[in-house]
Amino acid sequence: MRRLGLLFLIGVTIPLSLSAQQRPLTLAEAIAMAARVNPTVVQARGGVRTAGAGVLAAKGAFLPDLSANASGSRTISDGSSFVDPATGETISGGSTSQSVSFGASSRIDLFTGFRRTADLGAANATRDVNEAALSVEEAASALATSRQFYDVLAQGALIGVREASIQREEQKLLIAIAKLSTRSTTISDSLDAVVSLANARLQLLTQQDLLATAEANLGRLVGRDGRVQAADDSSLYRFDFLLDSAALLREAATSAPEVARAEAQARTTRAQLSASKSTYWPTLSLSANTSFSGSQQRNYDLFNQRSLSLGLTWPLFNRFSREQQVVQRKVELETNLARTEDTRRNVLARMASQLSALRTARERIDVTQIGVEAARANVLVQQERYRLGSISILDLGQVQDRLDQAEEAAVNARFDFLRAKAEIEAILGRPLQP
Repeated sequence: MRRLGLLFLIGVTIPLSLSAQQRPLTLAEAIAMAARVNPTVVQARGGVRTAGAGVLAAKGAFLPDLSANASGSRTISDGSSFVDPATGETISGGSTSQSVSFGASSRIDLFTGFRRTADLGAANATRDVNEAALSVEEAASALATSRQFYDVLAQGALIGVREASIQREEQKLLIAIAKLSTRSTTISDSLDAVVSLANARLQLLTQQDLLATAEANLGRLVGRDGRVQAADDSSLYRFDFLLDSAALLREAATSAPEVARAEAQARTTRAQLSASKSTYWPTLSLSANTSFSGSQQRNYDLFNQRSLSLGLTWPLFNRFSREQQVVQRKVELETNLARTEDTRRNVLARMASQLSALRTARERIDVTQIGVEAARANVLVQQERYRLGSISILDLGQVQDRLDQAEEAAVNARFDFLRAKAEIEAILGRPLQP
């Protein structure tokens, strides 16, 4: 009896919780922090800026080029005469000459076979591609963070299940010790209860290890070293809101980030095809030039030269290079159009699957909760029956195991619902409003 009591006391004094001591993060905070440090999101955000610069450059093609130049020279002649390169004057030998010149030039394309318009359309479409890609990456980051956040909460909830199991095993051990003291049972019952309690404590330690791993992984996603706790907000567990499945499917088919990216890629290829066809047209350009030059010999009186030219370039035949490029663009366009439709079908299939998973998880929440309540009531009845000696300790252990399984199933059902909801939000690229 004293040995059993000592084992029981040792088990009670073992520390059971090693949770990190810091302020828990809410789901919104975790998603925002992850988006700031996720490398793919950072890269996608940079891609949007780069595409914006591409749009600016495409608009700049409609403006003229402008350049300026300036130079100065000092020439020393020992013998024969020479011509000043700036002024064209002949300088006699054995003299020194200084000269300066400066000027400006400009050039503008008046007509490029609609290439600039096509390039601007391609640049805008590329920016749309990058913006949609950013939305996709942000949604993926939010999904990964939500999954890890819910994993932390689920592991914490399962720790509560393990702790409740330990309490039941402790009660069973107390009953077994009390029955042993009255000689109404054998010591094997008490030993079985001690073993069951030890196993329950090992399961709790294993669950604490899983929680530590989940919190460490959450810390990595949000950019923090070490473990990060998740705030268990009651607003997360709203399971009674209704969703219009047909409306969500229509939204996914038309405006899901993945679909938007695929459509923008098709628009980019179509604009690039138009730009390729522009090479069949001539290019008309206007150039202007003005310069001033002066020298020491002329007291730096400035001599002005101006020119204005209009040029036409029309490549009539370039050994079928244009035809090859046009065919390549057409093939790319056909591929991207097919890829867009495939992406839309894929999004719809995933949305239908997750909506079904959401409904199933919602039903499982009610069913498993009923199972938990029934199992708890059964445990209370069987504990009393064991106390009275009408069942064995093995029978009581089986009933308690079923309660453990029912509580674990209830936890998994809740978080399966939340995970399915997070999947739908990632597909749509926006949170679902209850």
